[in-house]
Amino acid sequence: MVLIAIVGLVWFLVKGGGEQQVSRLDAADTVGNFYGEWLTAVKQPETAEPNIKTLAKSPILSKELRDKIRKVQKDSSNTIDPVLCQATIPEEISTRRVSTGEDEVQILITSKDKNVTNQALVTVSKLNEGWYINDIACSLGEFAPEREFSFEKEGFLLKNSIPKPYNPENWHLVFEDNGAQGNVVPLFFDKESQCTSLDGSKSVCVPSQFAEATKVRVRSQMTERGASVKQLEFVK
Repeated sequence: MVLIAIVGLVWFLVKGGGEQQVSRLDAADTVGNFYGEWLTAVKQPETAEPNIKTLAKSPILSKELRDKIRKVQKDSSNTIDPVLCQATIPEEISTRRVSTGEDEVQILITSKDKNVTNQALVTVSKLNEGWYINDIACSLGEFAPEREFSFEKEGFLLKNSIPKPYNPENWHLVFEDNGAQGNVVPLFFDKESQCTSLDGSKSVCVPSQFAEATKVRVRSQMTERGASVKQLEFVK
């Protein structure tokens, strides 16, 4: 995905005393624009503007995320970039929307170097008619690991009845996140994906035996394609 810097499309909205700004761009372009600026900044001298210290204060980041990034920047022992989630700065990055809700979108950021597995899962939240970057979670090489899996949700399996533009040849998880209904993420299985039945027995997952609209809990790692399932548990 080509990242294009778009200037002048950030506007003020009141949230808690006017402290949060949002972008007029859609969720994907909001993330793409910020990451394009960040990738350019980390390759330039610290005296250049904007630099990563300036961008860490960007008003389209949530206050909590700004504090989180600056804390990592002050840690001299840290070797992982807190936005790119990479120890080595990539030449190019890819962005992929992995879940979409009415008020929240998650976008996966990866290096185009196929030998690099570190990734950033970016949560973008809606405020009135704009979007802001609420959180960045690193996985497979986290600077501040908070959980074993980069994606862990409970929801319902859909395949044949999944609406466009999703591919009905793949199973998907439809789930609620922070009160937002209708989030969707594609699921991918391999020989190491473990399924746990309602009676507690475990076995390698056989997706061809799944039933539409079955309630499950999924633990997985996010990839460019979607969620790579490590564990799937059927729930009542």
